[in-house]
Amino acid sequence: MEFDQFLTEICPALGLQWRRFERRGIRRRVERRIIELGLPSFEAYSLRIQKDPEEQKHLAQILTVTISRFFRDREVFEKIETSVIPAILRKDRRVLRVWSIGCASGEEPYSLALLWQEKLVGYHPGVQLSILATDIDEGLLRRTHEGRYKRSSVEEIPGDILARFFKYESGFYVLDEPIRERVEFKKHDVINEQPFPEMDLVLCRNLAFTYFSQQRQMDVLKKIASSLNEECFLVIGENESLPLTYPTLFVPAFTKEKIYQKFSRAKN
Repeated sequence: MEFDQFLTEICPALGLQWRRFERRGIRRRVERRIIELGLPSFEAYSLRIQKDPEEQKHLAQILTVTISRFFRDREVFEKIETSVIPAILRKDRRVLRVWSIGCASGEEPYSLALLWQEKLVGYHPGVQLSILATDIDEGLLRRTHEGRYKRSSVEEIPGDILARFFKYESGFYVLDEPIRERVEFKKHDVINEQPFPEMDLVLCRNLAFTYFSQQRQMDVLKKIASSLNEECFLVIGENESLPLTYPTLFVPAFTKEKIYQKFSRAKN
């Protein structure tokens, strides 16, 4: 059994859609796992997965791992700064609540904290920023608290922000502790656990709407809708699309940046 055949057979059982994994690192991680378990082949691993729910979760984490970096897709953060957050705060919010789903090593939520500190806090002195960042991978979450990043993760940060908020130590860029303290990290399974309520902005990029099956995408989208306050916003990945039934839950707000607004029945 070859790797692509293995994925074709096993992805539906994991609630994932089959896709060709171009990154060789994914295949290497799967092969290392097979060796760790003392199994001889993809076929033997497939049989193990079918019988072992915990191994199903482990493999799903391997297959959905994403590469993250600070200010990934700069135009998205610019739109959040100039249009999305001002629209939310026009409703006299005293707390701006943000949820970053699938936060990996923390680059996305920390980018939002930096954006707030650098561009927005001075215009909204009476507003408290609350950022919740979640992931299912405990190993990645442990790394977030250190705030240590390789050069590849910080390349898109403007030079003045990098100089002010990071220290270069032993080959890593270390984010200042006051910025790290602005983000709360939690382990959370967006498929099997309940969402967090009263959010104003949810970012779910390059996870659910890339890897999950259509049914699970719809399930996650419903959870996000229930999480968001009326007329608040969802951001998805640059190359992602929402399930076809999304117009009952969201309407496009900024099409180029893949930002959607929660559908308001009161206005329609």
